[in-house]
Amino acid sequence: MQVILLEKFQKLGNLGDEVVVKAGYGRNYLIPNGKALPANKANRAVFEERRAELEAAAAAVHSVAEERMKSVTAAGSVTIMANAGIEGKLFGSIGANDIVEALTTAGANVERNEIRLPEGPLRHVGEYDIDVQLHSDVITTIKVVVASDTVVEQVIVEEVEEEAEEDFTE
Repeated sequence: MQVILLEKFQKLGNLGDEVVVKAGYGRNYLIPNGKALPANKANRAVFEERRAELEAAAAAVHSVAEERMKSVTAAGSVTIMANAGIEGKLFGSIGANDIVEALTTAGANVERNEIRLPEGPLRHVGEYDIDVQLHSDVITTIKVVVASDTVVEQVIVEEVEEEAEEDFTE
């Protein structure tokens, strides 16, 4: 099925492009949600009449995304505390919802579907660079630090035990 895109899609094309998509995707998602028009002579004329309006709307959405990007980068890195074992493996995982909650507390306005976790949820203690895609053209990277009280307590216990052994051997 050939459609005319009414907005930019990262893997399909730009505003005004005529692309071929699977019939179900076009018929069930793109056209009903106002993201595309079936490609025919009448719709091409309608699109050309609305092109300036659609481009202005796309530019407005892009500028809003760039403003939001400033608030996300201003948040800097976020720290998420989680329960973990001695080796640093989490009991559970840190997903997009947890990252959104931490960013929201830091003052950034982010949705769950804007967080990119290509390797899946975070399952170990450490520092991670996470991409936040606010628009198809606006992507920023934040640092997420996953820390654990258990690991900190274990290090303290090991230090105390080492000192006790040193005192015992003297």
